[in-house]
Amino acid sequence: MTTKVLIKNMDESIYRMLKAKAAMLGISVSDAIQQAISLWLNVTDSISDQNYAILKTNQEAVKAFNEGNYVLVCDGRYVGSFDDEKKALEKAKEYEKCMISNKNYPRQDIGEWGWSSIALE
Repeated sequence: MTTKVLIKNMDESIYRMLKAKAAMLGISVSDAIQQAISLWLNVTDSISDQNYAILKTNQEAVKAFNEGNYVLVCDGRYVGSFDDEKKALEKAKEYEKCMISNKNYPRQDIGEWGWSSIALE
């Protein structure tokens, strides 16, 4: 069963890239969007830590991460981005459970500290 869906306010440059990539792969834009949604649903369902899901899916968080900022997500919501890790850590003290990420963290550290979880008691 399929349904017609209208997507409003989509970034035009992202749509153009999507359309071009789908054409290169020989699939329709609709198929590409369905694959992306399916992947997103699987990723967010399989992640036990809601902070990680927010970090990977929140547009502001992703943009800040790509710009090289320290991204802070706490208690299941995007808190903000910081140009300094110490500032992000200081802000994290106001929350229960936080995650800080920065694209400049060393590659081998991805895991426990690459996508850092901080639990404050």
